[in-house]
Amino acid sequence: MLQLPSDIPSSIPIGSKIYKDDCMYTFDTPENNPLGLDIDLKTYKAYSRTHNYNYTKSNYLETGNRYYLNITKTLKPQQEQPKLYDDEGETPPKIQKLEIKPVKDEDYYNTSITIYDVAEDKSYTRDQVSPEFNSLIDEILAANSSNTQDEIQTWQQEIHPCEHSLTIPPTEVEAVDLSKCHDCDLKENLWICLYCGSLGCGRQQFGSDLKGNGHALGHFESSKHPVAVKLGSLSQEGEGYDAYCYLCNEEVKIPDLAEKLSPFGIDLSKSIKTEKNLVELNIAQNLNWEFRLDGANGEKLPPVYGKGLTGFANLGNSCYLNSVIQALFNLDTYQTFFKSLIFPPYNVNPAENLCSQLIKIYDGLYSGRYSVPGQSLKGDDYQLGLKPSAFKTLIGENHPEFRTLKQQDAFEFLLYLLDKLDTEFGITLNQSLKFVTGHKTICSNCAHGSIRHELVDNISVPIQAEVLSEIDGKIEYKPVELIDSFRQYCETEAIEGYDCDECKVTPNVAFKTSGFSSFPDYLIVNIQRIVLQNWVPVKIDVPVEIPYELDLGEFVAPEFEDEEIEIKKNEEEASESEGGFVANQEALNMLLGMGFPEVRCLKALYNTGNSDAEAATNWLFSHMDDPDIDSPFNPTPAKKNTEPDEELIGNLTSMGFTKQLAKKALILNSNQVEAAVDWLFSNPDDDGTIPETAKPIVNISQEKSQLLKTLLEKNETNGTKYRLQSVICHKGTSPHTGHYVVFIRKLIDGEWKWVLFNDEKVVLCDETSLQDMRSTGYVYIFEKIKS
Repeated sequence: MLQLPSDIPSSIPIGSKIYKDDCMYTFDTPENNPLGLDIDLKTYKAYSRTHNYNYTKSNYLETGNRYYLNITKTLKPQQEQPKLYDDEGETPPKIQKLEIKPVKDEDYYNTSITIYDVAEDKSYTRDQVSPEFNSLIDEILAANSSNTQDEIQTWQQEIHPCEHSLTIPPTEVEAVDLSKCHDCDLKENLWICLYCGSLGCGRQQFGSDLKGNGHALGHFESSKHPVAVKLGSLSQEGEGYDAYCYLCNEEVKIPDLAEKLSPFGIDLSKSIKTEKNLVELNIAQNLNWEFRLDGANGEKLPPVYGKGLTGFANLGNSCYLNSVIQALFNLDTYQTFFKSLIFPPYNVNPAENLCSQLIKIYDGLYSGRYSVPGQSLKGDDYQLGLKPSAFKTLIGENHPEFRTLKQQDAFEFLLYLLDKLDTEFGITLNQSLKFVTGHKTICSNCAHGSIRHELVDNISVPIQAEVLSEIDGKIEYKPVELIDSFRQYCETEAIEGYDCDECKVTPNVAFKTSGFSSFPDYLIVNIQRIVLQNWVPVKIDVPVEIPYELDLGEFVAPEFEDEEIEIKKNEEEASESEGGFVANQEALNMLLGMGFPEVRCLKALYNTGNSDAEAATNWLFSHMDDPDIDSPFNPTPAKKNTEPDEELIGNLTSMGFTKQLAKKALILNSNQVEAAVDWLFSNPDDDGTIPETAKPIVNISQEKSQLLKTLLEKNETNGTKYRLQSVICHKGTSPHTGHYVVFIRKLIDGEWKWVLFNDEKVVLCDETSLQDMRSTGYVYIFEKIKS
């Protein structure tokens, strides 16, 4: 009988993460790998082995860790499985809470549990190992995996009382008519005011059949009574009801709800729920944002399989991330870049290393191992889909929105991700996306002006929203051409109240014109579908004619004309423009949104390595009293070395760390102060020796400045023709609800075809299904046509 070795803990130490969902380096799982998954009994990290690779053995050779818990699962025959979906492939209609309800593995899989000795290449069944071994096995199997723990903590939607629902005054009223709205004849979607008993209908729920004229909201606007409860959502359990505070503009809980309802003749203990609550409506609405998976004649669009045709599983509102990653990894530059990389050394935790996660994603998408049919629990031919859980956790860990499981704006996430990748890898990876825009501003009085150049990696163009008709709340817009949006972006605009440094005339007007000073290999275009209506962001579904090819030759950036005079810069300004600081745009926007003046924001980003808003915010609060905090921002020319900035080192040494340790921490953590502090506290005994393999600091500001200068010197404004490569589409009323998919042009069997990536569903498109792109296209990626 195999005994538990003394160097293996007999119980999982408190706070340990259990990685048992997939391999640290691949998307191999107990379900999709015939040899299962091997969990290191010392580190609780999972590894896999096949005939092509053996990460378990590699880990043993690096660490000496010999014993692994092997978990292998095989899908039961369909007739032995309980029915998870109905005959139409839909989930059961009743959804009580927005939460994770795990499927029981034993209902769908036969599971094999063994102890694997990698040194002897031998497996032991449970009856061949000691009770101590079996106790540890039970503990690992019962523990939540790292991914599951993250999901459970994030997914459950919390609703709390507010100050207004806590202070509802006692009410005495005469009998209240609860049969219909007080202001119309609607008998459903009725909300009762807990302050006075007024019964009004709710708002129309876009995308559902629920009617409403907004009379409950009208009552609040006239009476200022803020809290109401939806009658049809009440049940004797007293849970799952809808209560809304109009002042807080959010759902709330009502303490002692039964007591608050009794003055209006409502006995909560006898209430029967008759309508869906808001959570159920939201879930049902999101499930209905379906993109066409059938053709013109109703036939099912054929699934496709192979390298580059692998789908992602939806982790719970992760379709925005899935679509962005699919579009980026479709670029030749991304495939070439990550194909050439190798995993960092084994002492680096892959789950906490961005480079490792991206190499893993590339292998998952382009190895073809996971793009196979017939593995879905629905019993259909779709793939299981990769689960990029560790990547999602890692990429969003320091972002207030992307670290949640809420739906997000795919374009915002794309910009955030590009900045992260620039910081991690330097400009090399995304250089093919970057280009220069030119913006000429001319004074109308004296014809003096300037041209400002900006290095960017995307362009966001306006869209003309002309309403043709509106029937039952459904708006039909006039179709537009994408090329017209570029014309809008580049057209001359008047700047009122312009302050001219040359003529000093006031009031004054200047005219600004924009265009392309260079053209990238890949052009990312966002259509501005999001507009503010009553200060709420909503999406407009204006049909955009699909521009399979695009010529931007008419949008070359303007130069000075004969009668126009350039305002000469002094030497200091010229020096700044040539090698100046280029701020992290997302971080800058976040800081400006907090109310900090721009000059302070720029200084904060410059002095914290231009990494993120949090580090810059900490710098701002610690330098609020600097006498020169509001002086003009004049950055010194970027240093052409990869040493950490002396001020960043000073920030760390002021916390008690040695200069050598501070320097090492910054080098190992890409110049990001917060990550460096975490590393320092996690490695208190480190001697500060910098390994030769340490990744050099990425000075992204200096790299961007140099690229801007290089592109302007080349002055290449030819190559203006593009071919559409992918389109990220969105269905829903706002970018933070609904559903995202991506259409990608792929070479299949020697022929270019459009493929729809709808999470794990990867299907070949026909012309009918492509029509979804017209009204739902949100982010377009074009590839330059090489002559």
